[in-house]
Amino acid sequence: MRGVWVRIAACALAAVMLSGAAGAAGAAGATDWDPSKLVTPPLRPIQNITPARKVLRNGIIVYLLEDHTLPKVRGVAYTRYTPVWIPNDKVGLGSVTGEVMRSGGTVRHPGDALDDRLGAIGASISSGLDGGSIANAGFQTLSDNASEVVGLWCDVMRQPSFPDSKIELAKVGIRRAISERNDELFDVLSRVMRTAVYGKQGIWSRYPEYATLENVKRGDCIELHRKAFDPSHMVVAVFGDFNSQAMLKLLDQQLGDWKGSGTPAPPLPPVPASAESRLVFAPKDDVTQSGIIVAHVGFRADDPDYPAMDVYETALGGGFQSRLTNKIRTERGLAYATGATTGEDYLKPGLFLAYSLTQSESTMTALGLLRDEVRRSVNEPFTDEEIRLARNTVENAFVFRFEDPADILFRAAYYELIGYPQDFLQRYQRGVQAVTSAAVSEAARRKIHPDQLVTVIVGKESEFDKPLATMGQRVERVDISIPSLPVKQPEGQATPEQLERGKAWLARAAQLSGGRAAWQAVRSIHVESQDVVTMEGQNIKMLTELSWQFPNRLLSVQHLAFGDSKIGFDGSVAWGSFGKQVHEDQGIARDIGAEWQRSLFHLFGQPDEVTVRAADEPHTLDGVVYRVGHAKTRAGTPITLYFAPDGTLARVEYTGPGPRGDTQLTDVFSDWKPVGPLRYPHQRDVLIEGRPYLQSMLNSLKLDPPLADSLFKKPGF
Repeated sequence: MRGVWVRIAACALAAVMLSGAAGAAGAAGATDWDPSKLVTPPLRPIQNITPARKVLRNGIIVYLLEDHTLPKVRGVAYTRYTPVWIPNDKVGLGSVTGEVMRSGGTVRHPGDALDDRLGAIGASISSGLDGGSIANAGFQTLSDNASEVVGLWCDVMRQPSFPDSKIELAKVGIRRAISERNDELFDVLSRVMRTAVYGKQGIWSRYPEYATLENVKRGDCIELHRKAFDPSHMVVAVFGDFNSQAMLKLLDQQLGDWKGSGTPAPPLPPVPASAESRLVFAPKDDVTQSGIIVAHVGFRADDPDYPAMDVYETALGGGFQSRLTNKIRTERGLAYATGATTGEDYLKPGLFLAYSLTQSESTMTALGLLRDEVRRSVNEPFTDEEIRLARNTVENAFVFRFEDPADILFRAAYYELIGYPQDFLQRYQRGVQAVTSAAVSEAARRKIHPDQLVTVIVGKESEFDKPLATMGQRVERVDISIPSLPVKQPEGQATPEQLERGKAWLARAAQLSGGRAAWQAVRSIHVESQDVVTMEGQNIKMLTELSWQFPNRLLSVQHLAFGDSKIGFDGSVAWGSFGKQVHEDQGIARDIGAEWQRSLFHLFGQPDEVTVRAADEPHTLDGVVYRVGHAKTRAGTPITLYFAPDGTLARVEYTGPGPRGDTQLTDVFSDWKPVGPLRYPHQRDVLIEGRPYLQSMLNSLKLDPPLADSLFKKPGF
């Protein structure tokens, strides 16, 4: 019934709009109104707002702008840093430092207590380090609480505590981002493009990996914070409902005695002038479309050509009236999306790029059109009408972007920090207004170099319309697989005593579970379990059947409400299926091999193939004291074993496949009960990064059932 009333209301609203339109049309006819004769008034110039600029006694520059419209105050501190301060083997340090600076709180105000207080008064404090040049810390509060929140904000900037627990929590989030980085096509395309242009070892094309993140320690965060948040090159901006004199006094009280290094802002490492023109291909076989980019190094925003190039960008690929959209999407129907950016950045040259997303079957055709349009934009001038439309678009977007006085204030502080003139916006606006078709053509010839473009394609090569080599560029294939998460292992050589204790712990756990001989005698199993997977806040229930002929022939079937999912390996061909869809995946073979190495049947039944190094100190989890053994199998698989106080093997930690790539996994065993000669865990919980992911309750376990060879074969073979 509710749908009927919604439909009636929609029809009524449409009738009202039509009647209004009819009335307007009648009025227009009565007055001979002609919309084509409308005169668009000139856009207003950027508001002439001049924030108060002050300097604290230690040299920190402060911009203040009062606005009593709302009882709110917000502020930000900007500082300069350089990516050179982050070693190659600790990439990710900037992200961890920026997050934990706030989440960890200070000695006087620990992170959790700070969260509670800010939440109680409706305030917030944030901090972060961007991609390699600007660090910031900001706050927002009701004006009645401004004095307290400014004090907390300054304390966070000056004395962050960086507790290990919050550092580890920040790493969990970054690990998740690493595991998900190949999920979205355009994210992969952007990452591969930056690496292709800036170089594999380039400081501007670094991304955190599991291994580099693992190297980040508390001392590294403290040192990077000390360098980055240096009052010698800090600019503060505060906007809102306050008295300027009182705010300046408060800032001086909180920050004025903060001694800086006295050194100027650090220089940034150079950007490569150019890269070899070539075609870089990254395979991604789980997509039906391709991502295409052509790119080279761009320019800085203080370049005199910036206004003309902004208009060029819009004319080439900045909207539905652009050349790329008209040619590739409208005329040829080959692009889901297409566009361009000319590549300005404020502190270093940016990247010029033109892109297109298209079906796999039209990849090379779309690439040819993309390259042709970039070349034509340099060789064939834009028409006056194209430039007029593009210039109007840029002017409109620009003015509205800075309509809020707060935007102008914070931009003024940012310009102070990076050394741009305070009237940069006004100069830019005048430059855009003066842009002509000839000026755009001249700027494009100086800035765009079609013969220097690096081409990047991400997609499924087997479905492309032409071979990669037909595009006339050297083809470079890149691997986008994510390196595995390293398992924490103790440093140094194990002592004989440590190895002997570890061996004894494993033998004791095997004896408590039925003994080595009983586990070693088992050659195959059939398991049936009731499983619950927790993902994105949802619980997915399934019945799982596992048939396993040790060590490497396996069939796993998940019976779901919407169909059966299977994976199998016959010792030669690994495959997966859902419904009638079947595909080969040799990664399954690797995963089954790793599963065998850490299985109870291998650990308990073949302990001679496992080396266990006893940790000198126990580890307490949830109030339980565990003895810890760092194990490595003969195949080189590192795992960590946790033995309960009674000697039972309670937990196994390892790196393995999660829903979004390799991640840190933990198997937790409980409810051990007899099954034939064995004692077997009837509950297994799997944790990802310490959070529940899978709960498996054993229904039945059959030891040494007959399993036909055909059971493991790929369907259809």
